[in-house]
Amino acid sequence: MSVPVPHSRAVGLPDTAPDRPDADGRASDRSAVAGPPIVLASGSRYRAQLLADAGIPVEVMAPEVDERALDHRLDAVGPDGLAVELALLKAAAVAPRCVGRIVVAADQVGVLAEPSGRWRMLTQKSEPAAAVEQLTALSGRRHHLLNGVVVLDAAGDAHIGIDVQVVQMRRYGRTAAESYVERFEPFDTSGSYRLEDGEALERDAGPGSALVEWVRGENPSGVLGLPLPLLGRLLDDARGRGPTHGRPRSG
Repeated sequence: MSVPVPHSRAVGLPDTAPDRPDADGRASDRSAVAGPPIVLASGSRYRAQLLADAGIPVEVMAPEVDERALDHRLDAVGPDGLAVELALLKAAAVAPRCVGRIVVAADQVGVLAEPSGRWRMLTQKSEPAAAVEQLTALSGRRHHLLNGVVVLDAAGDAHIGIDVQVVQMRRYGRTAAESYVERFEPFDTSGSYRLEDGEALERDAGPGSALVEWVRGENPSGVLGLPLPLLGRLLDDARGRGPTHGRPRSG
């Protein structure tokens, strides 16, 4: 499967993302729920729950891929290109098991711009000390979450989209980061925090809360790693109802 992979490279990422909220977090087009269950190439409980909450029938197939295997590609293709390459890798891993079915794969790459102009990748930290260090580095700064979404249609052609979420963190100290990590154990998320905890956004939720000042993107589902409006458009395309059916789609 060979498709062009868009990337940011030297042009960088915007300080803000398109602000087109969909309040209920559901796919914008109701036709996204039509048809037989799609195959979700993911082991993420968050992505599966997003689809279930949106009423999209889905069968989960966890791909056997090393999600860190392409880290070295970050400088070459940019964070958005890396997210797409990882999503393509996941889709390809399950495709032989579901020939003729629609497959959805997604990957999220979190990055923080360093003064040198290079990207610092945000990764899952399994140890509390490492999670605290990463969370402390985000204090008062703006970072980007890039979602690469791939939909394979029944013929195996790839329809590709990229979603950008911009997150501004409040200024907080190491003690607040330590309290948050101790309380919520965010070891399964690349930024060492979870907006789905809710309390990350609430000033009065107790120690370690109010870490995030604002989030901008098309839809809150993008923060959780599967932007539903974008997915709806790609599913339409894959089913022959979209404006770019028959060629890889980006965006």
